[in-house]
Amino acid sequence: MTSAPGLFDDPREVYARLVEELSAYDHAYYVLAKPLVSDAEYDRKFQELKSLEKEHPDWVLPESPTQRVGAPLPEGSKFERVEHAVPMISIESLFGDKAVEDFEARVLKGLDGETKAKPTFSCEPKWDGVSASLIYEDGIFVRGVSRGDGSVGEDLTQNLRAVGGVPLRLRSADPKQSELPKLAEVRGEVMIPLAGFSELNERMAARGDSVFANPRNATAGTMKRLDPSVVRDRGLRFMAWDLVRCEGGPLFENHTSAMKALQDWGFATTPYHAVVCDSRGMIDFHDELESKRDDLEYEMDGVVVKVEEFALRQLLGSRARTPRWACAHKFSPREEITTLMDIEIQVGRTGRLTPRAHLEPVGIGGTIVRHATLHNAKYISERDIRIGDRVMVRRAGDVIPQVVGPVLEAREGELAKFVWPSQCPSCGSTPSSKGEHRFCPSMDCPAQVLRRIRHLASREALRIEGLGEKAVAQFSEAGLLNSVESVFNLDFEAVANLDRWGEKSAQGLKEQVSAAMRPKLPKFLYALGIPEVGAETARALCAVFPSLSKLTEVAQSETATEKLSEVEGVGEEVAGSLIGFFENERNAKAIARMLELGVEPQTPDASVKTAIEGVSGKVFVLTGTLSEPRPEWKARIESAGGKVTGTVSKKTDYLVAGESAGSKLAKAEDLGVQVLDESALRGLLSS
Repeated sequence: MTSAPGLFDDPREVYARLVEELSAYDHAYYVLAKPLVSDAEYDRKFQELKSLEKEHPDWVLPESPTQRVGAPLPEGSKFERVEHAVPMISIESLFGDKAVEDFEARVLKGLDGETKAKPTFSCEPKWDGVSASLIYEDGIFVRGVSRGDGSVGEDLTQNLRAVGGVPLRLRSADPKQSELPKLAEVRGEVMIPLAGFSELNERMAARGDSVFANPRNATAGTMKRLDPSVVRDRGLRFMAWDLVRCEGGPLFENHTSAMKALQDWGFATTPYHAVVCDSRGMIDFHDELESKRDDLEYEMDGVVVKVEEFALRQLLGSRARTPRWACAHKFSPREEITTLMDIEIQVGRTGRLTPRAHLEPVGIGGTIVRHATLHNAKYISERDIRIGDRVMVRRAGDVIPQVVGPVLEAREGELAKFVWPSQCPSCGSTPSSKGEHRFCPSMDCPAQVLRRIRHLASREALRIEGLGEKAVAQFSEAGLLNSVESVFNLDFEAVANLDRWGEKSAQGLKEQVSAAMRPKLPKFLYALGIPEVGAETARALCAVFPSLSKLTEVAQSETATEKLSEVEGVGEEVAGSLIGFFENERNAKAIARMLELGVEPQTPDASVKTAIEGVSGKVFVLTGTLSEPRPEWKARIESAGGKVTGTVSKKTDYLVAGESAGSKLAKAEDLGVQVLDESALRGLLSS
């Protein structure tokens, strides 16, 4: 890397160096998966580059990292249609070892009498993404086109510029003696990493948006967006797999040497590659890669086999739609069609109501699938999925199978549309809504009660030691716990007679329960397990409404949404969750019963915060392994007037670093944030 700019450096040279450095950082991050600098350092240089370009717009280079995301297309615009100079034809799909042996025999027969040279075969993954063709002139990326129908595609240049791993300028392995071609056309696959796909669907589901059925659909949908910034935000990647044109540059004899050149020019290429001599080698490579399929970063559905030597490809030629020198040896299918027998509504541990498909059993990837997820009500309605439909079901590794959608051509007669039930199937309560999700709000819902008891007894809530997961399950099975409020009415004599207990242990648990009957009001509110009300929100609410009766009164008033939303951190969704909880008669009875049993929530005035100089008003971030649970440190810092957040930023005053501190420590050091070890934090709090 070049050195940092000096005070008297020529600004134009500084700009050129920044473009070079940031491009190198992008290549290391997206292609080599070996970051050279921290995110903070990258962001600092990126902002410096933007500032220079703002001051000197005439300096802007087409390969500048700032030019990856162009202006969005106007709403309603269509992508320009572009004819491929070299058609993007399909390759033949083969299933089973016998078909691969037949492919080898056809290749050998096609070359017989034409040459004495024996072919070898290049084997690589068949990535399951969206194919694209990138065109470079004098090393500069000038156009990107989708596959389309193979003859004509769509101009997706602006979106492809925003895809990670697409070089805006080709790199040269030897800058002093450039081997870059005058024109190059590189083909490859645009994909989303599987981890990124899961995160994207989680974000979309949280917003109430429709989720994508699979990574390929996510990629295809993203590449059709009119705003390139969306493409960049979704973390797409480009993997090169062919060089179809190379004019005015080096000549290549085979596929492997061409792929090596693409690596040198700055492209990511597959790390899974072999050159084999016969069908046995092709099959072995296929079987080994399929065995790793669920552990890889990207989705794939088979192996592409190509004759390695370009001269032999020329002799073999192509059929009307497929080349004679290539094939795709497919993996076992992940998708099958079966019948949707019924839709069951399940109640999750958090009260979320989730639709579950009951299917006519079908084998997918070596496993018999009988059930699959349908995500939420919007997913069902948008895809018009109906009971009795023939449906496409997808299974990938250990991921829960999902119904992709109905096969409408196979629908027979008028099937009734699915109607979401108006009551919780477990307890009959009226569900509340958050976006496209529905929740059962009742504390005594049988499907939720054990989870709610464990939450109430947790360290962050009422901290009842001894009432963990195993104990709660044991007491429930013995008939001692059947509701949240029954925690405060436990038969401790019966507990003493249970396996692994005894009088001493039962007495210890009794003392823990007794101590928990005078909780601080924010702790009690959090312990109730109201959806969307975490510890921070509970504290904020109790600071404004300092008694349980006052909070209940406000939540049941006509102006509840308005009054609750005035509290910092409480928006309409959180207010709606509070209102639904306190309006529920079952919850009101459960809380009333707790109070009858002697539970006395203490108002915030009973435990006034003690502001400590050096802590009060300061922002802390905790990272690494500490000697005590983080929630306890968080409570101490907050009781001293400090604030604890989860992200290091310029606003952070202290980073508390325990053992094995990771990226947060590096970021804090880059930003100049003061780093404390545990002993320093203790000293600060004890002052």
